[in-house]
Amino acid sequence: MNSAILELVGSVRNPFPSKKRKKIIKFFDKTSIKTILLENGFLETELEFLIPIVNGTRTSHDHILQDKDHIWIALPIGGG
Repeated sequence: MNSAILELVGSVRNPFPSKKRKKIIKFFDKTSIKTILLENGFLETELEFLIPIVNGTRTSHDHILQDKDHIWIALPIGGG
């Protein structure tokens, strides 16, 4: 079993029961970010608006996680 840190950044909706914005998650080999997000309370319809960042690098929802990864979930911000 692997573990990683999952952290919500900025105004991302917090679906965690504890309402803390950072938590340690456990997962099996070959688990994607999408799977982690769905298992932790995000809705399928929200995923297209969320930007996953793993160990400081923006990545896709299909990215396969590794043990000890740090995952930040952010929203794109625009302005004018």
